[in-house]
Amino acid sequence: MATNDRPARLALVAAVVVLLMGAAGFLVQQRFSTSPGGTVTVAGIEVDAPAGTRVSVRPAPEPGVAVPVTRRIGGGADLAFDGGRPVRVRITVPAPPPAGFAPVVITGTKLVPAAYDAATRGIVADLTRQGAFWGGLLDFAALGREVTPDPAPRPDCAGRAASSGGVTVALGEPDPAAPVSPCVTAGDGRASVTLTSNARVPYRLALPPGWPDPTARTTAASTSAVQLFGRPRQRDLLWPGSSVTYDVPFGRLPATLTGRAEPGPGLGVALATAAHRLASLFGLTDAPEPSPGTLTCAAQHAEDRPATVWAGLGPCHLDGGDVVRRFLDAGIAPVTSALTTANPAFAVALTTSRAQRFTQTVDYRPRTGATTSRATGTCGSVSAVSGRHDAYRCTAGTTTYDPCFATGARVVCPTSTAKAVLLTYTGALPAPPQPGGTADPFLLTLEDGSQCAAVADDPAPRFACADGAVLRGPPDQSSPLWTVDGRTVAKAYA
Repeated sequence: MATNDRPARLALVAAVVVLLMGAAGFLVQQRFSTSPGGTVTVAGIEVDAPAGTRVSVRPAPEPGVAVPVTRRIGGGADLAFDGGRPVRVRITVPAPPPAGFAPVVITGTKLVPAAYDAATRGIVADLTRQGAFWGGLLDFAALGREVTPDPAPRPDCAGRAASSGGVTVALGEPDPAAPVSPCVTAGDGRASVTLTSNARVPYRLALPPGWPDPTARTTAASTSAVQLFGRPRQRDLLWPGSSVTYDVPFGRLPATLTGRAEPGPGLGVALATAAHRLASLFGLTDAPEPSPGTLTCAAQHAEDRPATVWAGLGPCHLDGGDVVRRFLDAGIAPVTSALTTANPAFAVALTTSRAQRFTQTVDYRPRTGATTSRATGTCGSVSAVSGRHDAYRCTAGTTTYDPCFATGARVVCPTSTAKAVLLTYTGALPAPPQPGGTADPFLLTLEDGSQCAAVADDPAPRFACADGAVLRGPPDQSSPLWTVDGRTVAKAYA
């Protein structure tokens, strides 16, 4: 006999729905904790709400974006509350912050200064904004790396002699560890001496009597060095990554240039920049970098002790005010550690010698305005005949040019001492060789006026001359007057 069991099935479905709704309600209650004041605890995070303030707390997943110079520690939560009063949070952490770290609360891409409560083993902070938050530690050493310039590479010309009008100007034996790299060029009875800083701190230069003021100052190419050290200017102070050039008559030579480290201005600028970086992370400033006035003020300090420099920065109106100053007080040593290492003094001896016959060396400098023809092509590799870091091997159609020297979006390819091709390349330039490589001669003018260009060969280069001769290289540089394959070299371009 057939029976109608539909009512029974409906009753069963209704019972299941009721059970599921009850379970869901239970899960929601576990996920959220709500209170009109007092203390709420969720997943190791304690929220202390002022009386009359209703809060809602739930566990938060790990943040999707890492905040610079911080590391995560402890749990996280998503906080909502009404009223305008701050809510105190306490995040349980496994251990006190290690030396060189300070507790913070991470809220999105911003930080909130915090304190460590040893009694409850927690990070404590007052939050004024709703949203997700996590426990964190600020790494003062990482902050220091952000505000300390990297040493600049040694220029290719460092330590090379230069000649003009029968006078050779030579530099002392180069020291690869020296904080300053000297270069010299010669012409019209004068020597141009350029000093480039390879150090992380400024150096005070001591000039020989009668030397003129510098004719040129070049700011560092590194973005961080420009931001940190590009603005403050003091006479005879060589800033990290920058260069200074002096034009000196031969009559003022020989001479010796000396310098000593003066870390105080660098410490002041680095600390002012660190304060600005923290103020930005704390949401206390929207400026992209410290103001020029702040940097100039910070660069006036001559002390070499970080704590003394930091104490003297009060009149410089650092970003972040007392909040940042109190927070950074504990991190001065790790922030400035790279600037307080031993920085040796240096001395550069310039000597002159006269010879009736010598080979003149020319440091080739590409100039787009001096080119005599144009082409389009590609640069597939670094130069095979020059070790300069800006030299490449390029091709236009069936013609190969080597070397070609980078000048922005184009390269200049010399074909003789008076002619060059301006080549617009497609694609990207290959990775250059490491700075400091040997700039080998790529073009020679012989004593009889013939010009000879280097051609890549193994194991030594050949020089193909305009008169049809092929000379085996490299040039013999053991005497002031070079020779190549028995022929005298009047001028060498490198």
